[in-house]
This record gives sequence, C-alpha cells and structure tokens, in this order.
Amino acid sequence: MKNKNLFLIIISVGFIGLLSSCKDLEVLQHALDEYTVPGAEYVGSETCAVCHEKETRDFKLSTHQRIAIPLEKDGKATKVEGCEMCHGAGSLHVDGGGGKGNHIINPSKDPKACMACHTDKEAQFKMPFRHPVLEGRMSCTDCHSPHGQEVRPWSAVSVENINEVCFKCHKDQRGPFVVEHPALRDGCTTCHDVHGSINDKMLIARDVTLCLKCHTQQNWPTVGNTAHTSSRINAGACWSSACHVAVHGSNFDDHLRN
Repeated sequence: MKNKNLFLIIISVGFIGLLSSCKDLEVLQHALDEYTVPGAEYVGSETCAVCHEKETRDFKLSTHQRIAIPLEKDGKATKVEGCEMCHGAGSLHVDGGGGKGNHIINPSKDPKACMACHTDKEAQFKMPFRHPVLEGRMSCTDCHSPHGQEVRPWSAVSVENINEVCFKCHKDQRGPFVVEHPALRDGCTTCHDVHGSINDKMLIARDVTLCLKCHTQQNWPTVGNTAHTSSRINAGACWSSACHVAVHGSNFDDHLRN
C-alpha cells in the first residue's frame, strides 16, 4: 500500500510539473517573439560555437546548459535551446558577420531576456528596496555568469567563494575580521534578499525578527529570552543602537560591537 501511495504521489507531481512546463513554454514563446529580431531564424548552438569557442566551452558546465525547450513557431517544429534561448534567433547575426549588437540580444545590456523565464525576479526588482536592474544601472550578468559554472543551481555564488559575487561591490563587508559573524559562512542571502525586499537593506525580515531567526537556539540561551530583548524591541533592530553594529564582523569585540 505504501508503495502504491508513493507511486501515485510521483505521478501527481509529474503531472503538475508537466502543466507548469506547458505554461512556461507559452510564456517563453511569447517573450521570444517580443525580442527576436524580425526576419531572424534559429540556427542552433552549433553554429554559434564556430566563433564563440570559450562561451561554448564554459556553457557546458552551467545550469542553463541542462535546459532544452522544444517550441513551435508558425506551426513548424523548432528547438530553441542553448544560445538562442537567451540571445534570440541568430541567423541575421551570423549573416552579418557577428559583432556586438549586430542583430542579437545582449542580456548584459537588456534584462528582458532573463525576465522571460525568471518572472519572479522581475517582480522582486519592483520592491521598494532592490538592486537597480530595471533602472539600467545594473544587469543580471553583473552577479550571475550565465555561461559559467556556479556552486549551487539557480544561485549567484561563485566557485571561488560563496560570497564573492557580493564582495565585488560590497568590499567593506569582505573582511577578514578578527571576529566573524558566523552567518557569513552560509552566505549573504542568509540575511539579504538580493533581488529585492520590502525591508531596508534588502533584509529578509525586519528588526530583531531577523536576528531571532538564529539567535534563539540552544547555544544562545540568553539572546531570545524576554529579559534580553524586551527593552530592545522598541529601540528597533539589534544593530541600530549602540550594540551589535558590526553585523558582518568586528576587529575589536566578540559581540560584534565597534
């Protein structure tokens, strides 16, 4: 009976996933029609590899490489995968001899290619506190390497260091610190929603609520109790008073004070 129930669960999940995939295909097809250069046709990633050897080599290690999306256009079966899934149909680019901006979509200049699939991130970029991607002051490729290998699927963390992507801009938080906040070892996204948030500094929660997500554990027996927090809740966050202001790390105090 248990095996039968497990089988039914697997079948149900697969069916739900298939329905979701069909919807995603329609969304992607519409997006491709929107930004594909009129008159261009799909030529396949093999054609792109003739000139873009490094990108093709790196792409084989990326998360995007594992995605192949069969689509239909004008009643004819075609297969949009790899390069043209993000850069649009490439025939005019090839016929024109290549070159930057020559009849091809460049996601580093225009995020709409990324937003065609990552619709949830587009919504986050409209939050009150966000990285200014939609304003054109940043691009998705400033943080993500769409061709290269990343540590975790669907994440921005790099091979070199879990926080290296963030440290490219936020150098003051890099350290090294004499006393490091242990949360840094798990990555900046432990505290920050890096695409956008309703909270200042793109934090995942407000005020002491953020800190208490970790600091009510057994190895921090006094932090989460009423006596420690009641006088501080009205004052705001743990780091907004004269207390734990060095939230990323301190060179002077083992309680992250300056």
